[in-house]
Amino acid sequence: MRSRKLTLAVAAVLATMALLGVVGSAQAAFPNTSGCTARAENPEQGCIDIQARSGNLNIKGFNVPLHESLEIRGTFNTATEPLTFTPATGTNGFIGTPVPVPGGVFGIEWLPGNSVLAITELAGPSSAIRIGLFPPTIRLPVKVRLVNLLLGMDCHIGTNSNPVVLTLPTTRPGTVSQSERGIIISGNVNGESSFAVPGATECGLGLGLINTLVNLRLGLPSSSGNNTISITNDIALLHP
Repeated sequence: MRSRKLTLAVAAVLATMALLGVVGSAQAAFPNTSGCTARAENPEQGCIDIQARSGNLNIKGFNVPLHESLEIRGTFNTATEPLTFTPATGTNGFIGTPVPVPGGVFGIEWLPGNSVLAITELAGPSSAIRIGLFPPTIRLPVKVRLVNLLLGMDCHIGTNSNPVVLTLPTTRPGTVSQSERGIIISGNVNGESSFAVPGATECGLGLGLINTLVNLRLGLPSSSGNNTISITNDIALLHP
């Protein structure tokens, strides 16, 4: 048992080190249409890429800068509204990259082993991603993985069965430009303040040993009306 715990701890350290290598790294060049399966002969199909350029999540006053950490990419079909979305090949359509949690586990930036990475993940199938275009609106269930030596690799805020459900209408329209390939919307701001955030699960090598510590640190669970999110997105709707 002791050997297994040591192996899990080492794995968590290595995973954290690997993730730290990509924190703050820029996303692929915008627009990114890799994995799009739209066919040129179908005028109702196209490639969609939504990339966050900046953002902020606030849970009961606890702020987490989102940076360029979120992307939705795949194929759209305008025959329906909300449009039909198919994820980019090899993905579930939602790509989240790690961002540091201010203050880490204990709220002390310089404390060794305290750093925490947050990775937003889709909580459910790709069919749960709903995208409207007039104006751009995004709805999806998410969960947030927290990675740290003490927390392990299975610590989550939200689960597939109890996710954070975000409905993100446009709060400030972006600038629209057109080309032969399609439409680019730059700097579109999406946000909301009506979502709830559940408590932490499986924090502490997957055993839930320090769920209470995480909940106290982040003020969880947090009911609707106590939380806000705002994301500035670039949106591309392009012909293949």
